[in-house]
Amino acid sequence: MGDPVAGNPMQYMLEKAFRAARLDWRFLTFEVPSCDFEGALRGVRIFGFRGIVLAPPHRSPVLPYLEQMSQVCRISDQVNCVQQIDGQLHGHNTEGRALRLLVQRATDLAGAQVTILGAGRLARSIAAELALIEVGEIAIACRQPETIDDLLASIKEAAPNVNCRVMSLSESDELEVASDCRLLVNATSLGRQQPYEQLPVPVDNLPTGTLVADVVYNPPGTWLVREATRNGHPTVDGLSLLIEQAALAFEIWTGVTADRHAMREAVEEFLVL
Repeated sequence: MGDPVAGNPMQYMLEKAFRAARLDWRFLTFEVPSCDFEGALRGVRIFGFRGIVLAPPHRSPVLPYLEQMSQVCRISDQVNCVQQIDGQLHGHNTEGRALRLLVQRATDLAGAQVTILGAGRLARSIAAELALIEVGEIAIACRQPETIDDLLASIKEAAPNVNCRVMSLSESDELEVASDCRLLVNATSLGRQQPYEQLPVPVDNLPTGTLVADVVYNPPGTWLVREATRNGHPTVDGLSLLIEQAALAFEIWTGVTADRHAMREAVEEFLVL
């Protein structure tokens, strides 16, 4: 459910995952404007939908309608996955969890310094997830630092041992990255709108071994991912992140391990990659 939802590969990808798991399930896409969202949630309960993927603008407005939610959802105010159990709606956020799992395959995040570019829904979800595993520091670089005061307060309450700081981000000034940065995440609209444009990130001077992640999935080979690879840094691209967050939602609803290979083939076919 979202508005707009045209061009979203989620339905095609998850239907392929259901088929690979031999589940007689369907995934449907509904364009739901904000004025109809409450009614749509009543429909979810009435028709017994097992779950929902929420796209903007519904990821925060859904909070008052949930009977339960994860701690990441409480901290970030972002819900992208809902599970219905016995008529009750349970909120999850698979975006931050997906990134954490992908990153932890390549590097240890315990006590790590993390830099996140952006202050939108993905940045909030990622920051909340990383705070709960107690990374050492989260530095958030954004254009409007005042917009995340609530997030910083929630992180401080939930994870008091994690240091959080905010940096002002502009297109003209190069970002100052900590000398011990272990993870750099681009969660800004800059990469989404102009994926091949250079970001104000000193990729050439990043600490050795810094893992670089970009949330942009189309195309997955953004300027940041390509430059990080050229400089020998491990990377997580947005396509892998999209697949992992959808796979986690699949597993929440079904209790069955998702076939990530089938999902990747499906999304690559859909996006003609």
